[in-house]
Amino acid sequence: MSNPSHLQTRGSPRARLLAITACAAILALAITGPASAAPPAFDAGTGLPTVGNFNPITLNGTDQITSASIAPFVLTDDSGTLAGWHVTMLVPSFHNGTGADCTVGASASIDGANVSMNAPIVTAADGFTSMTGVTATGFTDFTMPRTIISAAAGDGSGTYDVAPALLNLIVPADAVAGAYCTQATIAITSGP
Repeated sequence: MSNPSHLQTRGSPRARLLAITACAAILALAITGPASAAPPAFDAGTGLPTVGNFNPITLNGTDQITSASIAPFVLTDDSGTLAGWHVTMLVPSFHNGTGADCTVGASASIDGANVSMNAPIVTAADGFTSMTGVTATGFTDFTMPRTIISAAAGDGSGTYDVAPALLNLIVPADAVAGAYCTQATIAITSGP
């Protein structure tokens, strides 16, 4: 009868070493698994994109332009999917009311179609990030989401610094005096 406390192996020491190495490699693959893929995102640690207040104006019977700044921000795509991504901005019409959408008790509005912005300046944040396939665009009328920055499928992996241009608003000559507000949204989504 054999003693169960002893493991007997047959073959050369080299064959045993190869078998142990192969088992260790298979075990390492099984433990590691696939890398987690986080979707493209704004880097909250450096500041999220926020729209400041528009500069006040004094109505004088003519159309006037006022502007607001958008805080610089960083966006990162380390998902490894190379699916591309796009950043959109939405600025609905302005109302002189209250509430989340500024329409509660509103009696006047300024059309959001009067909002414009030149293309943001986008740069690679490090030496590992490529600008290939990354574009920035300016628009007039943000009453529907407009893609201001995008990365084509196959591109956009890495970290990008974004310096938005000023957001301009034409206040029409017939605007009613008062304080106006809106809820602007800047979002990032996977896919070109």
